[in-house]
Amino acid sequence: MHSFRLPADETQRLDALRRYDVLDTPPEESFDRLVRLVTRLVGTTAAAIGFTDADRHWLKARIGISQQEFPRDISFCAQTILEDRPLVVEDAQDDQRFSTNPLVCGEPGVRFYAGVPIRTRDGFNIGVLCALDTRSDRGPLTNEQMASLRELAELVADELELRRTVKRLGCELTRRAEAEAARALSEQRLQDFLDTATDWLWETDEQHRFVFETSSGAERWGLSPALGRTRMERSGGDPSDPKWRAHLADLEARRPFRGFRFAIRAADGCLVYMSVSGKPVFDADGTFRGYRGTGQDVTARIEVESALRDMNARLSLLYTSGVIGVVTCEGDRMVEANDEFLRIIGYSRADVAAGIRWSSLRPADQTSRDAEVLAEMRATGRSRLYETECLTKAGGRVPVSISAVSVDRAQRLWMALVQDISERKAAEAQIRDLAFRDTLTGLLNRRAFNEELGRRLTSCDAHDAIGALLFIDLDHFKDVNDAIGHDAGDALLQEIARRLQHGVRRHDLVARLGGDEFAVVLSDIGCADDAAVKASRLLESCRQPVRHAGHLIHTSASIGVTMFPRDGMEPAQLLKNADVALYRSKSSGRRTVSFFNPAMMAETVARMELIAELRKAIEDQQFRLAYQPIIDLSGRRRLAGFEALVRWQHPERGVLGPGAFLDVATSAGLDGELCAFTIKVAARQMRAWLDQGFDPGYVAINLSATELRDSSVPARVVAALAENRLLPRHLEIEITENVVISQDSKIEANLEALHHLGVRIALDDFGTGYSSLAHLKRFPVDVLKIDQSFVRDMETDPEDAVIARTIVRLAHSLDLKVVAEGIETEGQLARLRRMGCDHGQGFLIARPALAEPTTAWLAARQRRGPNVA
Repeated sequence: MHSFRLPADETQRLDALRRYDVLDTPPEESFDRLVRLVTRLVGTTAAAIGFTDADRHWLKARIGISQQEFPRDISFCAQTILEDRPLVVEDAQDDQRFSTNPLVCGEPGVRFYAGVPIRTRDGFNIGVLCALDTRSDRGPLTNEQMASLRELAELVADELELRRTVKRLGCELTRRAEAEAARALSEQRLQDFLDTATDWLWETDEQHRFVFETSSGAERWGLSPALGRTRMERSGGDPSDPKWRAHLADLEARRPFRGFRFAIRAADGCLVYMSVSGKPVFDADGTFRGYRGTGQDVTARIEVESALRDMNARLSLLYTSGVIGVVTCEGDRMVEANDEFLRIIGYSRADVAAGIRWSSLRPADQTSRDAEVLAEMRATGRSRLYETECLTKAGGRVPVSISAVSVDRAQRLWMALVQDISERKAAEAQIRDLAFRDTLTGLLNRRAFNEELGRRLTSCDAHDAIGALLFIDLDHFKDVNDAIGHDAGDALLQEIARRLQHGVRRHDLVARLGGDEFAVVLSDIGCADDAAVKASRLLESCRQPVRHAGHLIHTSASIGVTMFPRDGMEPAQLLKNADVALYRSKSSGRRTVSFFNPAMMAETVARMELIAELRKAIEDQQFRLAYQPIIDLSGRRRLAGFEALVRWQHPERGVLGPGAFLDVATSAGLDGELCAFTIKVAARQMRAWLDQGFDPGYVAINLSATELRDSSVPARVVAALAENRLLPRHLEIEITENVVISQDSKIEANLEALHHLGVRIALDDFGTGYSSLAHLKRFPVDVLKIDQSFVRDMETDPEDAVIARTIVRLAHSLDLKVVAEGIETEGQLARLRRMGCDHGQGFLIARPALAEPTTAWLAARQRRGPNVA
């Protein structure tokens, strides 16, 4: 048991620390320089950059500190990493958290401490940049010093990223060098093969002149070099010969050819018969470049074939058909066989001459059947057709169809027609496999899984065993297909399938149910805790990134688990239970495991009822727009525009805000319809206000990621503007940071199109998520909106005030406008004005209201004068 508190993400945090490979490494000037800078900036006697391991806090760089590492349970920094904000202890002796700490009571006698977490890009606090002092009379840090410490901590994080990148590049250079060495070795190996090849390897150009040939074969056969000549020129062939005409026709048509035979007179005057095969060579653009191929001396083969034709003239038709194997046996001894049968069994004619027993070709489990067939054949004199297997010379088995018949009166000599049915058997197996296997991953498909689940449940019931059914769904899989392509999606599914199979026992069941949904059955486990452990391991394996075609695909999964027999024994019920538990995991933030309990079913029913109500609400036009004014924060308080906010006029529950239904609407795919409603109604209301003589400025509407992926969005916005005779400046599109970090090319293209039209783009809730200057550079953002969480406490929390001021300065440096949300007090308004914030909205100015009261507000404001908010 640890004596110190651990962060909630301790395991992932330690994994992140290991990835940077910084522990127990020699000092580096880049880190030492930052530590020296800390002491100068804050005026302390000591400073350090350290990283918190499982049981220790190790210092990468230090000044004024003699020890390299400290036990984690006494380290101030172990407390700092628990929060995402700095830890400042102005006098440790007066702080009950640290007054008894050995580092305070004993050497070095720490009195002052200020630490800032070192946070990785993926959000883990792996270490701390800290300043320490043993003096009792030093004062607190100024805001500027505190800001400097934060910036230096960010520099440490940047240095870690740079250090890791340099190391990765070094590995890549090493890999390339090794690949180059391997290529050179491969080329040398190929050259060695060419130099020692017994076959003749050749290449011709577009005019069929030889441009390359291996010399070993030509020298062995006593042939002169062929370079610069055609095959016909070298052999002296007759172009009127039908064989040559056919070959020349192949060359003219640029078709592959195989086994073309011709004769060449060698230096000793003898004819050498060659058999050549070749294939045409084309450039990447389809330009014909010649032929490449091989050749063999088949002189001896031709002589043997001629002799065999003479010997077997009466059986040549049957034996050379090549369609079916023919074998003649005397008792158990093979007397003769045609080429097809020899091909089937993998023996040569020399092997036949040496003696082959029919029984040696038969598997041990088939000999009794052979005896039965032969006995029936001799008794009836009729042939018998049956399917069996033949053993090959290499030890393999070939499925065959055999029909045997006696050919002499003594019934000693018999003949069999043997047909290779490998292709048919393979096709049958493939058909069976297609019916029960997922073609992409090779896992069981839904049909096979349902059947196997039923068998597993029956076995579980018979043996009084416990099992678990897991539903696994990849999070945001559609984003991979949309952003990188379906090839990447397929590669990801294949890799996840492999990991799932690797992560369970051999007798456990893994299936792909369709899309990005997988299922696992854990049979015969001890208890639900065992299922939880296994599910957590599978979840972790799915979180590991997958590399494909230069892309590093980051993914995660959600898992729903149901136990049997505890939760039921009917396959349909268990499948429903697992699906309900899976939905709980996804609605709880994904990347988690949820076990089914009966209460979930009631929640699922309620969710389905809400979805049905939402569909009806869309059909019955129960949704309304509320409008909240946005004003100029200069002294005039000029009206800048409105933000349109969707409300549900529920027939029984009254007016509902988006928090009551938007998440469910998004999960059900209804957010696109709500966004379309918002565009249409907001544009129509703007036209109404303009026609009434008001100057409402602009209306800002929120579009979801689903809507922004639709390529028709720019056209629909243009149509809404045209239909209501509005200018692009009358409309502003608000997007959240979750939209811009999705890296979806369709979203980026649509936002560019809208911006090109003249419609402003506002980034909502800036600073609450994954704020990045890269996002501001990539996307055509015109406005930053400061989230109300920073505005609400800015009068009492200096950090929120600093954040708000920083956002304003950042926006103005990028020539962007700034809107502050959630202004509720005059003090907040005054501070924002002093910061230079351009526009603001909130309850202090006006609450959101439906169109009619908003129109009345506009009229009253116009009567009082434009400078009154």
